[in-house]
Amino acid sequence: MRAPDLYPIPLSALVERLDRELAAGGDVYHLPRRAWWTPDPARDTSLLHFGHRLATPAGPASGPHTQLAQNLVLAWLAGGRFLELKTVQVRDDLEIPRPCIHVPHVGYNVEWSQELRVAQSAEEYAKGWLLVHMLASDRGPGLWPGVDAVFDTSVGYDLAGLRSQKVRDYLDTLRDASSLLDRLRGELVPSLSGWGEAPCPSRISDTLTISTFHGCPANEIEAIARQTLEWGWHTVIKLNPTLLGYGRTRGLLDAMRYDFIELHQGDFDKDLHWNQLCDFVPRLAALAADRGLGFGVKFSNTLVCSSPEPPFAQEEMYFSGPPLHVLAFTLAAAFRDTFPDVPITFSAGIDAKNFAEVVRAGIGPVTSCTDLLKARGYGRLSAYVRGLERAMAQAEAPDLAHFIDPATLPARAATLAAEPRYQRAKNATPPRKVGSHLVLLDCLTCDKCIPVCPNGANFSLEVPTGEHQPGRITWHRGAFTLSDGERLLIAQRHQIANTADACNLCGHCDTWCPEDGGPYLVKPTVFLSPEAFEAHPERDGFLVSDDGTALRWRRGSDHFAFEREAAGDRLRTDTGAVLLQGDTPIATEGHGEVDLTVATTLRLFLDALNDPATERWRA
Repeated sequence: MRAPDLYPIPLSALVERLDRELAAGGDVYHLPRRAWWTPDPARDTSLLHFGHRLATPAGPASGPHTQLAQNLVLAWLAGGRFLELKTVQVRDDLEIPRPCIHVPHVGYNVEWSQELRVAQSAEEYAKGWLLVHMLASDRGPGLWPGVDAVFDTSVGYDLAGLRSQKVRDYLDTLRDASSLLDRLRGELVPSLSGWGEAPCPSRISDTLTISTFHGCPANEIEAIARQTLEWGWHTVIKLNPTLLGYGRTRGLLDAMRYDFIELHQGDFDKDLHWNQLCDFVPRLAALAADRGLGFGVKFSNTLVCSSPEPPFAQEEMYFSGPPLHVLAFTLAAAFRDTFPDVPITFSAGIDAKNFAEVVRAGIGPVTSCTDLLKARGYGRLSAYVRGLERAMAQAEAPDLAHFIDPATLPARAATLAAEPRYQRAKNATPPRKVGSHLVLLDCLTCDKCIPVCPNGANFSLEVPTGEHQPGRITWHRGAFTLSDGERLLIAQRHQIANTADACNLCGHCDTWCPEDGGPYLVKPTVFLSPEAFEAHPERDGFLVSDDGTALRWRRGSDHFAFEREAAGDRLRTDTGAVLLQGDTPIATEGHGEVDLTVATTLRLFLDALNDPATERWRA
């Protein structure tokens, strides 16, 4: 069983950063305050979902934006009030390909389930639940009257896995997380214990979306939904765009000029068919009503396909973005015509331009993923809600009840495919590349890689500019000589780094970086925990000591350690040690040779990583 690629940030570190950044009056977790959503008192954007009040009908879809606690905080700050937790299934030892996400305009992915152990997922969702309640409490900035949010559980992919003890324990924890929340509060250091006093309900979730994924038989889907309803969960079934059938799906994609997207008839044949859906929906709706629970459907999952565009070795991948919006909205209109009283939630190609019209059509909550993987990241989510508020003002609607008009659904569905913004010509230009290649230090420092990372793994730091050439030490028979070594030129004070523990090597930042190489691979990788550092010897990177006085650097097969001592700075290599004052060596011992630009690099990074102004995750 492989070690996980993600090492979640401890709650104490999450709260410490939250406390520090709020006190400074700046951004939180790199999300600018201007991107935080605050309610417009003139517009009530709230929506009831199975009896729960959502302050907005917006949120992140199940996926890369809802796996870690900081993801959930960022989405909530930006106005997300329906947070679809990443799908959890019994198999938590998956080998996810790398890279696994590619969103240059439309979206592609080959990741489809949680990358944490099942128990870790429960803990991350509990941490996120605590943190948003902390933000909404009297210890927060005072911008929100309450949390007014739902954490929607997502599970898959078969009945046997759902009934496993592992998944049952997970669901039971989300229904009553009192002991887990108490344990997490106990992890806070004394100076932060006041945050732990924020009121927080022990029930994290009682609403659930079933991810049927491609190829799940109709009787299995019905059996899973029947089981979750019998366990007392409000239940939504997420459906696949293949419900349209091969011919209609192919026709719509071709009409939008996505003829290069390859579909396979067999994927449609083995997937749920429309007549099968229409057969079991009335039975499940009746069961839900009998038990006093909510039941609905969601459009839609991603589309299984093949494409030459993304850098994946796998032939099978999953397609999302603007064209998927047309497919899913077409399905939603057909479903509403057949089942006018069954609620529909939605997630397919949502952005700031179409969010309000989907809500107006009587669909909700409405979530997004692909759009949030573009420039500004989570900051794009607040534009959805602000756009909804403007549309409500234009319609002179004080609340959603006066804004929603279900008659707009079929009329809009009939025109979407012909609209230029969904066609290939408007979604064919990738982010600009300039032709240069990333190196450890210096880049264009455009900071694009920071907001597009769902996990907040990329960050910036400041180092002094200048030129260094401290020399190369060569040891021979107990003596050493100092000769000219490599030149280290730092042209820019502003630098980019990456947090290894929060980075799952998805590769998405490479798509949006103007230079080649990938920030997650080339820029300084900082490990927060010795566990993560030792478990991934294949990754170059830095490890800061707990007290901040030492820094280790793994660079290929070479290992270096830099330590602050009373007499100076000591560099240790695999073959020797050097005591320095600044760039100047004052005592050495060893054999072989070492270029002292290593010591300079480590000194500069240790200073920068210890700088309180550096907005980074700390252990």
